[in-house]
Amino acid sequence: MSEFNAFLKTQNDSDAVNAISAFLAFKNMPPAGSPPVDLVIHAGNAILETAHAACKAALDANCPLLFSGGIGHSTTLLVETVRAQNLLPEAHLEDRSEAEIFGALASEVWKFPREKLILETRSTNCGENATFTKIRLRELGLEPRTAILFQDPTMQLRTFVTFQKAWLEASCTTVFHSCPTFVPRLEMRDGIVTYAAELPSGLWSPERFLSLIMGEIPRLRDDENGYGPRGRGFIPHIEIPSNIETAYQHVRELLENHEKAKDRVLA
Repeated sequence: MSEFNAFLKTQNDSDAVNAISAFLAFKNMPPAGSPPVDLVIHAGNAILETAHAACKAALDANCPLLFSGGIGHSTTLLVETVRAQNLLPEAHLEDRSEAEIFGALASEVWKFPREKLILETRSTNCGENATFTKIRLRELGLEPRTAILFQDPTMQLRTFVTFQKAWLEASCTTVFHSCPTFVPRLEMRDGIVTYAAELPSGLWSPERFLSLIMGEIPRLRDDENGYGPRGRGFIPHIEIPSNIETAYQHVRELLENHEKAKDRVLA
């Protein structure tokens, strides 16, 4: 039985999760008929499908692909996933940054040309993804006019606004687009709450997924505890719709009433 059933019992419960997930998986792609983008940027996470999609987008645009990510909270999960699928030899995994691992996957498995790969290997969080990517591009003398961002869909919105803020503060003129690859969605099949059938394999454990989406809303709030201008100032002001706040409170109450969730999902 899906572990989601330990936390979510009704269709309303799943609908609330899906509303939050769709809000976080922000999509803002170039209009049809636009020129190809100059750069594709992938921010490190543990979902292989996001990096594979970034490779495809860069190949389609015939542009460089930049992987941003040092050794952080997702690195162990990424290594475990790559090992489980036997995609790379151990030499590409031991003590390697997320950018190096994805770079090896891109060139060795997905056949992306090495000469068009750029690696940023120091960042350990969303803000550093933006800052260190900007520095890396400057070192190479690159200032793309347009770029597409790929990230774990649960962190897509925060990544997009973080990059926008970092570039604006540096007076850079790059126009960013946002591609969440897919929108995580739950559905009920035969009484079991699980990921929707059309989603890729290798997704988060139920506990990690709920932890990620429930952690994002407080971060996105523009209050004294959030990441907005009235808090830590990491991101610009974001207006969180009332229906998303309602969905968040609904799911939080469910998890607060579950002992396991309080310790592991809402920590």
